[in-house]
Amino acid sequence: MCADYTPSLTEQIEDRFGVRSPQLDLPPDAWPGYMAPILRDSQETPGKLEVAPAMFGMVPHWVEHKLARQTYNSRTETVASKPSFRSAWKRKQFCIIPAANFFEPNYETGKPVRWRIERADGGPVVIAGLWEYRPGISCCRSRC
Repeated sequence: MCADYTPSLTEQIEDRFGVRSPQLDLPPDAWPGYMAPILRDSQETPGKLEVAPAMFGMVPHWVEHKLARQTYNSRTETVASKPSFRSAWKRKQFCIIPAANFFEPNYETGKPVRWRIERADGGPVVIAGLWEYRPGISCCRSRC
């Protein structure tokens, strides 16, 4: 799975999902450990979506922040049992990760070449995710 992506712009999120986004001062690219926007069930109004800043990678409170480089993707077969993901999974803390594009390596030449993958119409690529609260960080996430 991809190790970096370009988060959707605030305007793209508002147009596609009808959700007003707070102005977030976030980096233009998302790598494990970076902050980027997610859409999740509103903490104040259940049943409505809200935009929240989140770290790319699930980092349990008992480990160092740099673990994000190892916990940014989960597998369907193990998401319910792995310590990094199981708590969010059991609490059904699902989210949408809006991305303008994401990058994957292509090995046709024998070496990894970075390929950008995006929708032909320019709309957001919607990636399923989990979020978890961590003191000092709004929330964390990982794709499934």
